[in-house]
Amino acid sequence: MLKYIVNWGSIEGAVYGSNYLHDFSLFHLGTYIGADIRIFKGLSFNLWGGFDMPRDQIALKKETSSVEDVLTRQHEMETDYNFWVNLGLTYTFGSIYNNVVNPRFDMDF
Repeated sequence: MLKYIVNWGSIEGAVYGSNYLHDFSLFHLGTYIGADIRIFKGLSFNLWGGFDMPRDQIALKKETSSVEDVLTRQHEMETDYNFWVNLGLTYTFGSIYNNVVNPRFDMDF
């Protein structure tokens, strides 16, 4: 994961993967990238996107699914890839010291 923070916002991205040790053909690869761009103090525009290649879908049923089962989400279907995009606005308010822990809440055990 790589994160770059500057005064106008931040950019973050990562590449990740996993596989089963008993069968290296069962793997999952993916990546994402995103940006938080500050419009003015407290308000930011967010843009995120990602891509996945799941090749480890071993829990799916072998039988074919009917259209009704898929539409009612009773059966999952195998997929070659997943792609997603998020857009949004974030407004943060409060004290600049809001992440400071109140010492009255510290408990020594």
